[in-house]
Amino acid sequence: MKYLLKIIGTIALILIACIMIIPFIYMVITSLKVTYTAYNFKLGLDEFTLANYAAILKEKEFLKYFINSSIIAVSGVLLSVIFSSLAGFAFAHKEFKGRDQIFFFMLVTLIIPSTVTMLPLYIIMRQLNWLNTFYALILPIPTAMGVFIMRQAMLSIPRELVEAARIDGCSDFRILIQIVFPLIKPAIITLAIFTFIGAWNEFLWPLIATTDGSVRTLTVGLATMKSQYTVNYGLVMAGATITFLPSFIIYMILQSKFVEGVAISGIKG
Repeated sequence: MKYLLKIIGTIALILIACIMIIPFIYMVITSLKVTYTAYNFKLGLDEFTLANYAAILKEKEFLKYFINSSIIAVSGVLLSVIFSSLAGFAFAHKEFKGRDQIFFFMLVTLIIPSTVTMLPLYIIMRQLNWLNTFYALILPIPTAMGVFIMRQAMLSIPRELVEAARIDGCSDFRILIQIVFPLIKPAIITLAIFTFIGAWNEFLWPLIATTDGSVRTLTVGLATMKSQYTVNYGLVMAGATITFLPSFIIYMILQSKFVEGVAISGIKG
């Protein structure tokens, strides 16, 4: 009975995986065809062409959007890792009044949907005159989730090790760089993947915060190009495929470290 349930569970997971991968297969196949209907399901190899990719890569606007998204995602990763690490170290290995209470209220912010905070965030950015700038798109990227991941990972480091380094005269910054960071690399990679994918795929906030094409992201730009190229679905799907590839490639390269980082982040509460 136990093996039967295991087999049934495996088959169910395979079926779910197949269903989930269908949209990606459709996207890639359609991107290889010049088609004027979204319901062209023919798989003839004679219809496959790279013309859509050649056309989309020649678009100056598309390349500009790609560069903008790259700048925002990479900057967001650096900002998130730096500030989350500093805050995580303070919550994990520093003693100060109200530490646990502050951390608790920080975690409570994770319950609030991001759409609820967009209006006040928009007002703040407008008052700072940061709309249509990279500041508005990069600075909101770090969240309490990053602090939580870093704190959980740093709690797995023996407190005695940190105290011994302090006795030897190491500053907190040196302890963080030379002792803590090497021990929590998987957690840092996990945070980097989460942040990069979130920043790269973000659509609603860049749509609200930008009206100028010079700072428009790839997701918003692709929606604009979709209305521009309504007759050729292959061209639209080629743009969607290129948009999907960076986060997919990064995840595949760092997959093992990602799983290890998730495990480390959940060791202690």
